[in-house]
Amino acid sequence: MHHVFISNVAALLVRLSGQFFAYLAPRHLEGESGIIRPERWTAAMTVLIGLAFAVAGVAALFASQIALGLGAILIGLACAAFMAPSLTDIHSVHWSAEGVEGPCRLFGPTLGIKRTEIRWGEVVRVGNTITDYCFIETTDGRRVYWSYLYRGYGAFTDVLMTRCPWLEDSNEPPPQIERSEQYLPIDPTDRHSK
Repeated sequence: MHHVFISNVAALLVRLSGQFFAYLAPRHLEGESGIIRPERWTAAMTVLIGLAFAVAGVAALFASQIALGLGAILIGLACAAFMAPSLTDIHSVHWSAEGVEGPCRLFGPTLGIKRTEIRWGEVVRVGNTITDYCFIETTDGRRVYWSYLYRGYGAFTDVLMTRCPWLEDSNEPPPQIERSEQYLPIDPTDRHSK
């Protein structure tokens, strides 16, 4: 029973940190350009926790707990490997008066290393993946992804809705995107709010 409580507390902490990150200043914001990226300390913590799991798995192997040890090693190394690129700028999103450039592929539950550039006038849709990454999309299917765990993502959301007002005027409101005078969090539980 306490496992359910712990998982609910962890989910609440992630949710609150996402709302907190929305209000923070982006990594860079000057004139009509800016940069958002994953918070390095959260990525570093995830990598360290993943490595700790792997070390605990090795210890379990020495204690003859083969299945537990192998499971912990695999889960730990997977977590560390999926988050390690976020320690660099490879997952950052850059925008300017012309458009936005950022990660364009998913790799399992995280972002890949390929990037693309999309001009504001090419954006036709916004959405969310099953792993809760937000994205903008063009008619030819190109996408740029970001997360509500990016510091200052609210600034990018604000610019997106200013540069692409047609997203607000559609019959089907864009998922999780809201326009405001302040940087508002994107609510992952409310997929059809305006």
